[in-house]
Amino acid sequence: MSATTEKLIEKKSVRTVTFALGAVCIILSVSLAGAVAEIIAKQNAIVSLNSGFMESARANGDIINLRVSMSLLIDQQVTISQPANSYTSWTKGILVHGYVSVNVLSSNTSSTYVRVIWSSYGIDYDDEIVVGTSGIASFPVLPTENLEIRVGNTDQLAGATETVTITYVY
Repeated sequence: MSATTEKLIEKKSVRTVTFALGAVCIILSVSLAGAVAEIIAKQNAIVSLNSGFMESARANGDIINLRVSMSLLIDQQVTISQPANSYTSWTKGILVHGYVSVNVLSSNTSSTYVRVIWSSYGIDYDDEIVVGTSGIASFPVLPTENLEIRVGNTDQLAGATETVTITYVY
């Protein structure tokens, strides 16, 4: 081979290598730009999620600190009448832990009581508080499908009329 031919081959080889290296650099640059764009997009998504999480945490802080309440009765206040030695009950499902507060605003008998019964996470809860002619009874509640609230009287001779509100605080 002549020196000229060798120089041409060498120049072609250098061009090929230069072209290949240029192509590799372009591919790497595009890949790097794509990776950077993806990282920025993920960081923006994380910032957005964190922002939403913080808003949610502030709202859920009210739940965690038991600052949200709702009436468990369709009407805010009900008046019920019962025969002697009987009760009226309401059954509800509860999704979040909290407590139930039953306010007997008035009763015509001193034998009025409030009883709360529920089962959750292997715990069977059943407690009763005598409120008499008026009073508030509060009970802890875990999430349950079978919260039963009873307002009754133990008077053996006469019936009872009670005015009641029931509030669930969570």
